[in-house]
Amino acid sequence: MRALCCARVLAILAISLSGPAYAGDPPSAPADYAETPNPFRLFIDQWSPYPTLPGGLTLEFLRSADEETAALTLREAVLVGVENNPGIIVDRLEPLRTAEETLREKSIFDPTLVLEYSKDYEIDPKGTRTSSFSTALQRTRNHNYNLSVRKVLRTGAQLDISFLNNRLISSFPTQVLKPQDRPHLGFSVAQPLLRDFGWGLTTIFVRMAENREEISLFDYRVRLAQLIQRITEAYWAIAFARENLKVQTKGVELAEALLKGAEARVRAGILAPVAAIEAQAEKARREELVIKADNELKIARTELRFALNLNPQETFLPRRIEPAESPSMLPLPVERVSILENALTRRPEILSAGLKVQNQALQARYAENQLLPRLDLKAGAGLTGLGGDLKPGESNPYAGNYSSAIDRLGSGNFYDYSVGVILQIPLSNAHARSRYAGARIELDQARARQRELISQITVEVERALPGHFKGRDRLSIPGARGRGSGVEGPGGLQQLDLAPETRRGHASGAVQYPSRRAEKGIGSLVGEILKQAVGSRH
Repeated sequence: MRALCCARVLAILAISLSGPAYAGDPPSAPADYAETPNPFRLFIDQWSPYPTLPGGLTLEFLRSADEETAALTLREAVLVGVENNPGIIVDRLEPLRTAEETLREKSIFDPTLVLEYSKDYEIDPKGTRTSSFSTALQRTRNHNYNLSVRKVLRTGAQLDISFLNNRLISSFPTQVLKPQDRPHLGFSVAQPLLRDFGWGLTTIFVRMAENREEISLFDYRVRLAQLIQRITEAYWAIAFARENLKVQTKGVELAEALLKGAEARVRAGILAPVAAIEAQAEKARREELVIKADNELKIARTELRFALNLNPQETFLPRRIEPAESPSMLPLPVERVSILENALTRRPEILSAGLKVQNQALQARYAENQLLPRLDLKAGAGLTGLGGDLKPGESNPYAGNYSSAIDRLGSGNFYDYSVGVILQIPLSNAHARSRYAGARIELDQARARQRELISQITVEVERALPGHFKGRDRLSIPGARGRGSGVEGPGGLQQLDLAPETRRGHASGAVQYPSRRAEKGIGSLVGEILKQAVGSRH
C-alpha cells in the first residue's frame, strides 16, 4: 500500500514537471500564449529560485555574421521579411495581447466560488455572575463551513448566494443542544439605480476593449503594408543601384576616352589647354559618382539584409540577400475616383480612426453617467435551520442531527429578509465633472484627428497619382536618348548621368510598376498573412 502511494506521488510530480517551468519561457506558437502552467508546476516554482535573467549583448555576438548569400524573388523576400522582421513580430503579437485584454474585461461577469473553513476556540473567565445559570469559566468552540457564489450581473447588480454552516459547542448552562448545528441559505443583491446603471453601461468597457482589439489588427495591417513597401523599395533599390554602378563605371571609361581625345587635340593645337583640364575634371567627377554609386549599393544591400533578417544561424549580421529578378515596367491603369474612394473607405488607418472615435464616445457616455449621485438598492433573504444533540434531562423542539437541521431549513418556517436603499450625493462632484469635461474634449480631438487623417490620405492619393505617371514617363527619356545619341562629346556623357530626381523616379516606378504576376502574388500573400493574423486571435 505504501509503495502504491509513493508511485502516485511520483506520477503527480512527473506530470507537473512536464509542464512549462516558468512564465518567462517563450511560447512556440501564438496559441501557446493562452496556456497556463500546470498547477503542480506552479506550486513547485514558487519554492524554486528564478532562473538567471539574460544579460546584454556580448562582443562575440556583435562580431558574428552570416557570410552566405541568398538569392530571392520579390515574393520570397516579402515572405521572409514578414516572418523574421523583429518590428513586424512586435506588431503581430499586439492583436493577441489586446484579445487578452478583451477577455479580461469580460471576466468581470465570471462567477466566483468561495470556500471557507474556520475554527475558533475561546476560554473566557467571568468576574461577575449575571444569573444563577452563569459560570465563572465559559468555553466556546465554533466550526464554520461556508460556501458562496458571487457574480456581477449585466444590470450592474452584485449578487451573492451563500450557504453557511455553524457548529457551536459551548459550556454555557443554558445551551441545551451540544453540539448545535445552524445551517443558513441566503442571498443578497446590491443594484445601482442611478450611477453605474444604464442600458449597456456595464458592457461599455467590454465594447471598448473589442474596439481596441480591432484597432490593433488595423494597426498591424498598416505596419504590414509599410514593411512590404520597405522590402519592395529596398529590393528594387539594389537592382537600381547595381545598374547605376554599371552606368557610372561606363561613364568613367567614356570620360577616360574623352580625356585622351582632348589631350591629343591639345597637343595637335586644335583645342586650348583648358579643354584637357575640363576633361580631367569631368573624369574626376565621374570617378566620384562611381564611389557614390558603390556606396549606395552597399547601403541598399544592408537595408534589405536587415529588413528581411534572414538569420538561421542566429548571428548579429543576418544573411546577405541578392534580388533574383529584374523589375518589369508595365503600365497599370488606374481610375482616380475609384482609387480615392477605395482609400477613404478601406484604408486601415481610416477604419482605426473610426473605432477610436467610437471608443471616445463610449468613454464620454460612461463619464456622463458618473455625474449622477449613487442610489443603490440592497436586498437580501435567507432560510435558517437548527439541530443538535439534546443534553440529558433537557427538552427542546429542535433536537436532531444535521439532516434534521437541513429539513427545518427547507421547511421555510425560519427566515429573514432585509430591504434598504443607500443614497450618496457628492457635494461638489468635481472629480466626475472634470472626467466628463475631459472625455468630451478627447472625443472632439478624436473627431478632429479623423478628419485630419482623411485630408492627409486624400492629399497622398492626389500626390501619388500624378507622380505615378510622371515617374514612368521620365524613365523612358534616358534610355531613348542613350540609344539614339551615342556617346560623342560631353553631351553624350551627360545623357548617361541619371539625375537624382530621375533615380527617385526609377525607384518609384520599379515599386509602383512591377509585373502583374508579381503584383498579384504579393496581393494574395498579404491576404494570407492577414487571415493567419485574424485566425490566431480566436
